[in-house]
This record gives sequence, structure tokens and C-alpha cells, in this order.
Amino acid sequence: MLIDVAFTPSEVQAIDSKVCVVIDVIRATTSLTVISSKKPEKLILTTTIMKTNKIASQLTVHPLLCGERKGLPPEGFDFGNSPAEYFKADLQGKTIIFTSSNGTRAIADVTVAAKVYLGCFLNAGAVVKKAYDYAVAHEKDILFVCAGREEKFAIDDAYCAGYLVSRVVSLISSDTEFTLGDGAQAALGIFGYYRDDKRLLEMSGAGKNVIDIGLSEDLTFLLQRDLIEVVPELITDNNPNPEYGFSVYL
Repeated sequence: MLIDVAFTPSEVQAIDSKVCVVIDVIRATTSLTVISSKKPEKLILTTTIMKTNKIASQLTVHPLLCGERKGLPPEGFDFGNSPAEYFKADLQGKTIIFTSSNGTRAIADVTVAAKVYLGCFLNAGAVVKKAYDYAVAHEKDILFVCAGREEKFAIDDAYCAGYLVSRVVSLISSDTEFTLGDGAQAALGIFGYYRDDKRLLEMSGAGKNVIDIGLSEDLTFLLQRDLIEVVPELITDNNPNPEYGFSVYL
């Protein structure tokens, strides 16, 4: 088994043989993990506001429009991209359409993978176990895919990826062979180097943006480990009804 990290979606190759865990820790995959834990009826991801509005117009019951551009909810949206806000919201039984600047694009880029999960600190233990168990059962590699920021490296996603790599390695028995790719080794180095995770997020580009728009509490919230046992999973023809499924409108 190969365990590796792609620091941007553009680095991903031979994806059909991989279990992908997408990370946009500030904030899309964290928000989507919280949303999924609230048991919505349907969760649809899109890459553009135009697609969001198109899907909404085709539904009989108007959905909740959720997401952001430049950190803020677009005009007419019901919610932005704050995981702390979603944690307090009643979303049970609702249809939700979600779009974001980086996260949903990164997820859309890996939809042909053998399996696609969404990971963050909040569901760290649950997502690495699910990815590892599937990879072992189906002889697949594991790839943590960082969303990045504006198609570039993002230190916050890399740090979270390093943490998740450390968690999945801890699951592997001593008699099981595995290889850490260069990206995974680099992510582990980043995770091991930074001791003040809150300060790291505050100094990151995405973190500064969150602080600038008055949502600094999100950074404290999203750093909580294993708060949620929910793992959002891409709905596919082979797995049409995962427990916490989401679909992507391309």
C-alpha cells in the first residue's frame, strides 16, 4: 500500500487506483462534515454559483443554498461556509446545495477515484479508519488530496494532511508493508514541525481571511480532534446509498 499526499489537485495521477481523502480544512471539508452530521435529506456539491442556482430552480422544494465566495455567502444564500455556524443549525431532512471557492472544485477533480471521502480534524479518526479499511479490502492506495488555495499550496491543508497521515500509519500493524510517498513524508514533516496549531492556522492565507471577515472562532472550532464520527462519502453507481453521502454536479 502506498500512502501519499497531493498538495494541490493538479498533482493527482492514476486516481482510479486510489482511495482519496479530500482536505479543505479551512473550511469546506470541515463544514461538509458538520453538515453531514446534521442528517440532511440530500447534499449536493457544485463548483459554481450558476450551477447552484440552476439545480435549485429545478427542484420542487427550494433547497438551502450554502457556501461562499471570498469567504462570504453569495447574495441570496442561506448559509456561508462556517462550520461553527452549521454545528448550531437544524439541517435534518433538508436538501442542501453547497459551493465554495476551493473545496468543491478539489472534490470535483477527484470524482473518478475508487473512493472519495472528506477529511478534517473533526472526523480524523473516523475518516482514516474508513479509508484504510477500504484500501486494505480492495488493495488500493491512499491519497490525501489538499484543496490548496487558488490552485496553490496551502499550509493549513498540508498540516492537516500530515496529521491524517500520522493517524493512518498508527492503524497499520507491524507486519504489514506500506510505503510513504514523498508528499506524505513532507506532510508529516510539516505536522511535526509546527507545535502551535492555532497559530499556524491564524498565519495561513485562508486563516487570515477567516479572521478578516470576523469568523476567527471557526479556527478554534475546526481544530477539535475526533468531535464527529461522520465521514462524508461520494455517491457513485457502485455505492448509491452511503450513510453520509453527497453528490457532485459537474
